[in-house]
Amino acid sequence: MKLSASAFYNKQQNHLSIWWQGSIFLIVLLSFNFCLYFIDQRVLADELVWIKPIKFEISIIVHFITLAVLASLLSPEKQYSLSWRSMSYWVVAAGLFEVLYIFLQAARGRESHFNNSTTIESIMYGLMGVGAVILVVGSFYLGYLLYREYQPKRNNILLLSSSLGLTIGSVLTLIIASYLSSSETGYSITENTENVMRLPIFSWYLNGEDLRVPHFFATHMMQLLPFYGLWLTRKNLSFADCKKRILWSCGIYTILVLLLFAIAVL
Repeated sequence: MKLSASAFYNKQQNHLSIWWQGSIFLIVLLSFNFCLYFIDQRVLADELVWIKPIKFEISIIVHFITLAVLASLLSPEKQYSLSWRSMSYWVVAAGLFEVLYIFLQAARGRESHFNNSTTIESIMYGLMGVGAVILVVGSFYLGYLLYREYQPKRNNILLLSSSLGLTIGSVLTLIIASYLSSSETGYSITENTENVMRLPIFSWYLNGEDLRVPHFFATHMMQLLPFYGLWLTRKNLSFADCKKRILWSCGIYTILVLLLFAIAVL
């Protein structure tokens, strides 16, 4: 289904346009955040204070656009169902809450994650966890709906790759994020990381113990597998061959993420 400009004002399509409205809001916030990055040189947790909000804003923008585009593959019946319409609002609200709180804490020069210093910050950190679960549940549910679209004919490789990417990526993300949030030392198991090399831009510790590495690859399976499926549809290949490649790629990618997770934990 194609979205027109009128979709922003069509009540029946509010749950569709909300993805794009949320994305536009975050793009504006991201632009403002970049300005602050060059003006404000404060440091928090060994990196400039505005790095974390920028990374999360980009991540949520990508997530919103991914779900908006893949939801267009649904039949009108599922696209306009009460369950998916409700889920759309919950996911967008959760994403905006996460980003705005991270932005606010950066402005205050305070950590947003693993911060239980005050009662309010402890409550907000807990609410961030709830918001993260809603984001993952939303992507998993869309993956489930896409698989139901795939089932009757079983001849659409884009539906298959998108459903697998969303469902498996969501499960892996939830597993890693749950362990990460329960870790006393946060994303890095080793507390003494002063002399550990870090990857530029991402700020990952390169000692193999940074849980953000498997978390990143788990989350972005939701984009990579559908992109791979789209690329395969452009090739002159049989459906059976495309399906085999998708399943193999999905299996190898899942093993890679779990291996990175095991290395970080063990």
